[in-house]
Amino acid sequence: MDVLILYGSSEGQTEKISERIAGVIRNRDHQVTVRSADQLPADFTLDNYDAAIIGAPIHMGKYPQYVKKFVTSQRDWLNNVPSAFFTVCMAVNSRHEKSRQEAMHYGDNFTAGSGWQPVLTETFAGAVKYTQYNLVTRLIMKWIARREGGSTDTSRDHEYTDWASVDRFAENFITAC
Repeated sequence: MDVLILYGSSEGQTEKISERIAGVIRNRDHQVTVRSADQLPADFTLDNYDAAIIGAPIHMGKYPQYVKKFVTSQRDWLNNVPSAFFTVCMAVNSRHEKSRQEAMHYGDNFTAGSGWQPVLTETFAGAVKYTQYNLVTRLIMKWIARREGGSTDTSRDHEYTDWASVDRFAENFITAC
């Protein structure tokens, strides 16, 4: 099987998760191509792929527009091959149950609204990359982290991704195919 993993990423964590998924799938003897959804060439074609996984971060309740555009324009193809969607959202680690529940439904709401019916959806926590933020963003993220129970140490980045869950998602996708 030849699998396309297409991602949107603003700070690099969704790309990192996509590469991890690709590694798991390659270890199961499948071909994998990992591409950024905002850097697809004009002549990009889906003809060579048998399956797809799309991944995107959600910030302030919104996915990147270029990911939404790809899913909408390729919905028929996505519905005709085994496909999956994952969301990267820090709220999945919130200390507040309501925030965690809301985070778990972002992906399902997105796919339902687009008409896409992937065989699998999942939500993973990402990372807080304080060292990459400008001063204002760093202060906002520190305030959010304090409210949600995350680390407020701005001297370094903090990764919250559960890699065992990422591996299970990839294995479950291959099994579902």
